[in-house]
Amino acid sequence: MNLNVFYLNEDSNASPDQLSEKLANYPQNRLTNDSWPQIPVICTADFAIAHTGQHILLKFTISNDYFRSIERPINSEVHLDNCVEFFIAFDQSDQYYNIEFNCLGIGKMAYGNQKAKRTLFQNSVVQKIRTWTKSDAQEGEFNWEMTMIIPADVFIFHQIQNFEGITAKANFYKCGDALPNPHFLCWNKVISPIPDFHRPDHFGTIQFMPAQAELNSFK
Repeated sequence: MNLNVFYLNEDSNASPDQLSEKLANYPQNRLTNDSWPQIPVICTADFAIAHTGQHILLKFTISNDYFRSIERPINSEVHLDNCVEFFIAFDQSDQYYNIEFNCLGIGKMAYGNQKAKRTLFQNSVVQKIRTWTKSDAQEGEFNWEMTMIIPADVFIFHQIQNFEGITAKANFYKCGDALPNPHFLCWNKVISPIPDFHRPDHFGTIQFMPAQAELNSFK
């Protein structure tokens, strides 16, 4: 798949909840079960993405989930919980970043060229990513949103001054490996016999658009 990441003209110091409201007006992209249809899925998930030049703004919206998240240390197994993930590779490289957060706002970030060989980032780097979560649980149904504000300087193996004009490879995910109904939703389809998000060969292409492309050109 291909995806244009449009510019959002917003003060980078704006609160995550303010940016979440802005992202509600941007294109919504569905995460699907197409990769492993043999695994039944109850929940649905979408994401919206934009950039400010110096930040990536990412909002996930999940419905009909089952709440199970634990207060874990940073860089621990957040994929076992209600978890959303963003993987991205720059410069046509086979090395990629994985950013993962559970619904409590506990994050994990690493870099490498395969699942088994990841370099975990220092906690101070992960904590530069600001998040905001809104949730609602009724009669066993857990609906939640997470907005991430990801600064360019967390991509420590690249010197990104501005996202405008950058083309990258990426994928977006929703999982919950330890939930009663484990699921593995993806934006770009992954072809593998078992669920595996660490497949940069199945990333889609995302294009960070220039600021002048902001004016409702996606509508």
